[in-house]
Amino acid sequence: MHRSLTQGRALPIARYELALEATRRPELRACYDRVGAVFKEQLALMLTAVGSPDPDRHVLSLVAWADGLMFACAAGSFSTEVPNRARIRAGVRELLAGMLGR
Repeated sequence: MHRSLTQGRALPIARYELALEATRRPELRACYDRVGAVFKEQLALMLTAVGSPDPDRHVLSLVAWADGLMFACAAGSFSTEVPNRARIRAGVRELLAGMLGR
């Protein structure tokens, strides 16, 4: 994530442009959703393995957190304040701890 925000910012920006285009083109939406479903399934398996009591709901929370951070830092109000790796790790640890009740 940090590398995408510091060395490859064009990639997350292109991903957002693709997501927006998929809202206008059903054939692209189908492909976008198909690829996304694989990622969501893998993430749900990982969350189940670490003890999530509701992996499907937690997948949405984790993806929303990551997407929000990526957007805010790639194109949003934090574009000049990209967090370092330690801050990103702390954020995801806090989110996972809350989800898993730890």
